[in-house]
Amino acid sequence: MKKYILFLILFLISGLSSGQQYHPLTLKEVEKRLLPQFSSMINTPIQDITLEEIKKQRKIDAEIPWPELKNKDSVDVIQSKIPGLNAKDPEIPVTIYKPKNAKNLPILLWFHGGGFIYGTPKWDHQRCADYAVKGNTIVINIDYRFAPEYPFPAALYDAYASLLWATKNAESISGNPKLLAVGGISAGAGISGSLAQYVRDQRGPKISLEILEIPPGDWGMDYPSVIELKRIPGLKSEDFPIIKNYYVGEKGNSKEKYVLPGNIENVSNLPPTVIFVAGADPLRDSGLVYADRLIKAGNFTELHFFSGYAHGMPLPGSMEITLRAINQFLKPK
Repeated sequence: MKKYILFLILFLISGLSSGQQYHPLTLKEVEKRLLPQFSSMINTPIQDITLEEIKKQRKIDAEIPWPELKNKDSVDVIQSKIPGLNAKDPEIPVTIYKPKNAKNLPILLWFHGGGFIYGTPKWDHQRCADYAVKGNTIVINIDYRFAPEYPFPAALYDAYASLLWATKNAESISGNPKLLAVGGISAGAGISGSLAQYVRDQRGPKISLEILEIPPGDWGMDYPSVIELKRIPGLKSEDFPIIKNYYVGEKGNSKEKYVLPGNIENVSNLPPTVIFVAGADPLRDSGLVYADRLIKAGNFTELHFFSGYAHGMPLPGSMEITLRAINQFLKPK
């Protein structure tokens, strides 16, 4: 009996001693998590999210010009508006990228980032053109509605409406309605991941691929990356409760399925998924957890982890990885 008690005590002590304790990192500690070329990031002013700051950022986004494309001679760009999902929903601005001489090509719907509260398709203008030209794909860059004016499920409904429109009008844009992909970065990745689930449950058009770059998996506040990266330049976990409240609205439920991809219980039978995660990103661990759940549910899941990168930094090789996935999963049978 004494030996058993001694063993139990030693086991508990070893367990406690090996348990990792997490704390908010100082800026100097954050600097050590970054690659040397990014260390100056810690000198960037820390900004808090307020309605005033949201308005300022939206004004900046509205005033910046569309970048001139480096490959403008290889792609046709069409700006249009498509119907919303429901009768009272406003039209959705979209930018369509078609490679020259396009015919019966795969279609990729792309959703930009911005925390569900701001952002612009202009941010990903060159990226979408590159996907179109290098991937021989029709790309539709979606300008979805923002919170808090339009809380969940407005952005999801805009995403679903865009998918339905792309399927119905595929021939008119030189696309193939049976070769569909969705993707996005940050909040746009969250919308894409939720859209794939929503389409599955609604038995909508088949999605053959999803690209989730630095996605928010869920609103959990006890992940190590959330605890450690509480107050840093750029996206910080201190912002999460504010963004969450804006996105779901005063009467919303932040744990409702489709709000974020990790909210849903059933993650089986989802499209092949490529997930990118940054090492010094407060969204890191929720993205890793979602990828792990997809893998364990039997979905084809490809995870790429970028140590030393913060949220929103260009991830090396992500273009090539995405193009390979497009080539792999969006080929006519």
